[in-house]
Amino acid sequence: MKSINTDEASNAAGVSGFDSKIEIAPDEHIDIGWKSLVWLTFAAMVGLTASVTLEHLLFPHLTSWEYRALTISAGTFAVICCGYYLTRKLERLFSAHIQTEKKLAFERNLLRTVVDNIPDSIFAKDSEGRYLLANKAFAKLHGLESPELLLGKSAFDLFPKERAAALHAADLEVMRAAKFFEGERSAVNAEGNVRWILMSKVPLTNQHNEIVGIVGVNRDITQGKRSEAELRQAKEAAEAANRAKSEFLANMSHEIRTPMNGIIGMTDLALETELTPEQQEYLSMVKTSADSLLTVINDILDFSKMEAGKLELDRSAFNLHESLEETVRAFGVRAGEKGLELVCDISPDVAQIVVGDPARLRQVVVNLLGNAIKFTDRGEVVLHVEMKEAQDRHVLLHFAIRDTGIGIAEDKRQLIFQAFAQADSSPSRNYGGTGLGLTISSRLVEMMGGRIWLESMPGQGSTFHFTVNFELPHAQMERRERKQEVVLANIPVLVVDDNPTNRRILEATLLQWGMKPTLAEGGLPALAALRRAKEAGNETLLLLLDAQMPGMDGFSLMEKIRQDPEMPTAAVMMLTSGGQRGDAARCRELGISAYLTKPVRQWELREAILSVLGMDQQKIESAKLLTRHTLRQTRRRLQVLLAEDNAINRTLVVRLLSKRGHSVVVASNGKQAVSALETQTFDVVLMDIQMPEMDGFEATAAIRQKEKAIGAHIPIIALTAHAMKGDRERCVAGGMDGYVSKPVQAEELIQAVEGLDGNSRATSKTNDLTNEVVDREVALARVEGDEGLLADLAKLFCEESPKLLSAVRDAVARRDSAALKRAAHSLKGSMSTFAARDATEAALRLEELASGGELVDAEGAYRLLATQVDRLKQALESLGSGSRRFQETNSLRGDT
Repeated sequence: MKSINTDEASNAAGVSGFDSKIEIAPDEHIDIGWKSLVWLTFAAMVGLTASVTLEHLLFPHLTSWEYRALTISAGTFAVICCGYYLTRKLERLFSAHIQTEKKLAFERNLLRTVVDNIPDSIFAKDSEGRYLLANKAFAKLHGLESPELLLGKSAFDLFPKERAAALHAADLEVMRAAKFFEGERSAVNAEGNVRWILMSKVPLTNQHNEIVGIVGVNRDITQGKRSEAELRQAKEAAEAANRAKSEFLANMSHEIRTPMNGIIGMTDLALETELTPEQQEYLSMVKTSADSLLTVINDILDFSKMEAGKLELDRSAFNLHESLEETVRAFGVRAGEKGLELVCDISPDVAQIVVGDPARLRQVVVNLLGNAIKFTDRGEVVLHVEMKEAQDRHVLLHFAIRDTGIGIAEDKRQLIFQAFAQADSSPSRNYGGTGLGLTISSRLVEMMGGRIWLESMPGQGSTFHFTVNFELPHAQMERRERKQEVVLANIPVLVVDDNPTNRRILEATLLQWGMKPTLAEGGLPALAALRRAKEAGNETLLLLLDAQMPGMDGFSLMEKIRQDPEMPTAAVMMLTSGGQRGDAARCRELGISAYLTKPVRQWELREAILSVLGMDQQKIESAKLLTRHTLRQTRRRLQVLLAEDNAINRTLVVRLLSKRGHSVVVASNGKQAVSALETQTFDVVLMDIQMPEMDGFEATAAIRQKEKAIGAHIPIIALTAHAMKGDRERCVAGGMDGYVSKPVQAEELIQAVEGLDGNSRATSKTNDLTNEVVDREVALARVEGDEGLLADLAKLFCEESPKLLSAVRDAVARRDSAALKRAAHSLKGSMSTFAARDATEAALRLEELASGGELVDAEGAYRLLATQVDRLKQALESLGSGSRRFQETNSLRGDT
């Protein structure tokens, strides 16, 4: 048998020859017997010599024959003793040898039994590839009845020549490398079935540490492979079912919301026409029922999305004050019908502009306000917002919705946050609902980094508290969003309201503007305050009156003031919780300048004050009554393109926008919308997502492609009945600027359309885009104010960004997490120089997905990133050209 003696062999994880582990005791070694015999012979010789000497000394008179007889006797005795010892020793040696042979036979039998009964197939080969050992499993694998039939054979006797040569070459490589080898292969057994084998091989060494062959173990992993395949199929089936569930939710949302949009919208329009009392009653019932049905639908869809993990937050910068004021104002009519005071109290230290999810925040507030009004029959409902914590660019705001309603028992306070649970679930309960609203609100609050809890006393009311973590925008963004402060300093104003909460809020607001408010809790105190002010020479210039007050209401107070010639001729604004028929006529008769419905938003109150204070008395008497609607009529009329295939939805949107004074052109599909933009100029496009011929995404892509050639950008707002995870992200990634879900709510639609900058007409990009995408001040600070360097970096990014973006796209296509992480991180680092928050966050999103190995949403995230990078490039081109002009101007000044 050949052997391979290498330096590595001594360190290889090899297997020595099949030696027994039974050891022979040292005193039982055969050499010990021969040594004893020699020593006995030597002792006998010495004894004979000594005996002869002693015989002559002790027995000098014996004859020579007697001496010989005595010597022979002594020698014979010595030989007999030596022979006896040797015989006993040989008996012990042979006995030990027999025992060792028995142990070795047992060990061989034990090893053979173990090897033959192991389910893994085991074999050993010499360096020529001949089998030295095989177990039954190995023999069975190759269709043989006994392992002995394999001994002496090689792979060439079992397999086709090419395969045998490959196996032998692999064996030689194991012996040459002197290391462990493991790999998988497929094999066809005797029955013709394909089996998967996990093969392990290790070098076989002899007692001289020479490699003389290999030992191999084959493990049948067919069942494991089958389980893997079944698991993979189950995973694919689960993913397909999940996709089907998502598509079902999206389609169900679309199919339900589309007809609901028509029902609610058309009912709203019908209620604003001239109707008989009976028609008004019927349509009001339809509207109430439709709103209730929509609430149930939204709750069920939101809960389903939460359970399916399809609900996520859409973070964006928004005006928190305006959003909350608008949300509270939407409940004004309901609160007025029940005679409730509805108050929105936002502390002055709460930031105007924050980064968060305005839609989900509104959903929580709407749910809690709706419950507060529903369970309150008298008193007030107050939304209070205050700063709780501030750290770096993050703030934790505390929201509290307090009512004076029926309250909740202590044992029900945790129950109401559970799904489908209600404080009163009896069939005779007075209040309905799905029991999902608080569950959804609780989960949304947790998603927004806060918590929700309740304080309540039965019969005294409840206060729902929750906190939300917001991010503060860059200082430049906040400056862009902040409205210009008005100059109202030192103007005296009298606030008359019986509700202490309203008085406190109005006082804080007026003080914030620098005005000098005086508070009165009713008509008589107000008259006294006016007289005191006149006597002191501090004539009141403005009166803010509550229309509904006990004893003397606002109109009665105004009559008293007009009847008394001594009273000052101040401008008067009436604030009411619920308008009554004939109020407008009474306002004109009494010379009231403005009539606003509570809760009044701050910007409305400020604009109304500026308007009425800008009129002299003659203008006040002849002017048209100032209301919330007349305040809005001063805004610019917009040219709107509506792409919508549903006739009902088209009619609804056209009517809603036309009532606001906007001009609307209708297109039935995306193709018509693209054509309309080629022949007409519009301020904004409302784009339905699902349309025949060309859907909203295709139409938007076509519009954006044409805009690239002329450097233009028209705002596009998506109209969709879908309400699933990622819809907003897909719209933004598709090039759209806004998102309005169906059923279309009038306030949401108006806010989306009129909230856009009126200068966003489809013309050349201006510095507004740069300011929106790039924080120029921060970017300049990072290059130490070097305009030229910033321009060079912008140019370099515009040249290099296609390569960086291509690397991201390729990594997404290959589903290569490591490469995607590197590419997204590199692109993020390049964009961070320009303080491009949206683009940087889009790259960070992809990097986080890659780090977690979750690439399901990678394609959508990439599309969003590509859109943001494109916007950044356009902004940087504008920034670079501006910087170049700055440099050219400076160089010219230097030459002069």
